[in-house]
Amino acid sequence: MIAHMNYGDHVTAVEREVAALAGAFAAGPIDIRVPTCPEWTVADLADHVGGFTGFWSHVLCEGTGRPKPEFTERPANGDLGAWYAQLGASLVAELKATAAEQQVWTWVPGQNNASFVARRCAHELAIHRFDAQAARAATAPIDGALAVDGIEEVFVLIEAWKADGHPESGAGQGQTLHVHATDRDAEWLLTLAPDGLDVRREHAKGDLALRGAVSDLELLLYDRPPIGPVERFGEQAVLDAWYRAFHFG
Repeated sequence: MIAHMNYGDHVTAVEREVAALAGAFAAGPIDIRVPTCPEWTVADLADHVGGFTGFWSHVLCEGTGRPKPEFTERPANGDLGAWYAQLGASLVAELKATAAEQQVWTWVPGQNNASFVARRCAHELAIHRFDAQAARAATAPIDGALAVDGIEEVFVLIEAWKADGHPESGAGQGQTLHVHATDRDAEWLLTLAPDGLDVRREHAKGDLALRGAVSDLELLLYDRPPIGPVERFGEQAVLDAWYRAFHFG
């Protein structure tokens, strides 16, 4: 039985990842490349994460009727960590002041509430926190409960993108991928069927099996290098098919 996180858990995760991101942004030069996002420098990553953070803060304000906070542009030569910490603090404050069931705009039909926003923010920021730390050669794992929930959220993203006119999302030629966490009671059998992704939360043989800590499994599914060992049994090409079916910049 896969445990689920609630709204408060997601908000706590957002607050934690904001602090870690601010620390990584402040920890060195901003013109170096991010190895996990090779087209970006740290400054580019900060622009992306800052825009994401400010956008969802404003979405929450639109839903509740609260005034939108004003945000400053990224400083060209100033303290990038302090700049992002202020942005992130506004997002956390809006999440804490908003009820989970509050109706707000989102891009996923049927999930137009603050609960979706908190969950999406927690996972986006966790992955990009890892990216920022990778630029500093000092990565930390994703919290185990958050990583399990993050893998589950991948399936939501795939279905939403497919419904939005991207038939390749989650699709393949029938390849199967077994994902087995060794530190949590969680495993999945994923089938990349021609008509989309089929998810079964069970132990079963796949064309490729991945076995390791759940943080490393989530990182690998997001096309990031795992921190610890991940055992791989079977056809390695299945991972390439997975990255065609699910791509996260």
